[in-house]
Amino acid sequence: TGSQVGVDVGTTYFCITSDGEFVENPRHFQRSMKALRVKQRSLSRKKRGSNRRKKAKAAVAKLHRKVARQRLDFHHKTATKLIRENDLVAHEDLNVSGMGRGNLARSIHDVGWGQFFSLLSQKAASAARTVVAVDPRYTSQACSQCGHTCRENRVSQSRFVCQICGHTANADWNAALNILARALPSVQNVEVMRGLRSPVLQGGE
Repeated sequence: TGSQVGVDVGTTYFCITSDGEFVENPRHFQRSMKALRVKQRSLSRKKRGSNRRKKAKAAVAKLHRKVARQRLDFHHKTATKLIRENDLVAHEDLNVSGMGRGNLARSIHDVGWGQFFSLLSQKAASAARTVVAVDPRYTSQACSQCGHTCRENRVSQSRFVCQICGHTANADWNAALNILARALPSVQNVEVMRGLRSPVLQGGE
């Protein structure tokens, strides 16, 4: 295709690409939580060993399977689109299992990054495309234009303003550009990595 793309994943948006595409997060589990609570309360009221309890338990399991199928279908479609349109897809090498034990555990399990990354790699292998997982450190704090890295660049959850060159952008889009730069054997990539090796000079952590 002659195209490469960097992908920054999140929980507000499922992913943001270096091309500027914002993919909505469908939040399948969150949307099913009300129905799931009703079915789980019904299950808790049933007598253990009874046929009614077995039926209620089956209803809860069925809803969980539906959510899992919806998530899988969404991952398949999103990964297929990225692989079809690009020769190289870069994403952060995230410790998904570790992140799933934090404060955002429910949201992270709902988006299912691990499954998505796995499908992305499988589809790339079958389509002779390349998927690169890059070091995720400071991708949200580094300026995609000049490479300056510091915490103050991320002025809010969605806004990035470089304290040196003044570059302003959506924070997640800026991160996606940095992810792509790290995957490409370019001068920009070398400059960014030099900045990361010298955080004191760059004003980073």
